[in-house]
Amino acid sequence: MKQYRLWVRINQTQTANTIVYAENAYTAKQLGEAQYGVGNVLSYMEVR
Repeated sequence: MKQYRLWVRINQTQTANTIVYAENAYTAKQLGEAQYGVGNVLSYMEVR
């Protein structure tokens, strides 16, 4: 598994960085959207 850093929208004025472990970038984005809602993953990138 690889480590991905997600930049997510918490509400209209707040964002946060979070780390997820996933097999690929698409799965990492899906995990973020499952947690924070569809459309709230602003950016994602592999860390390692």
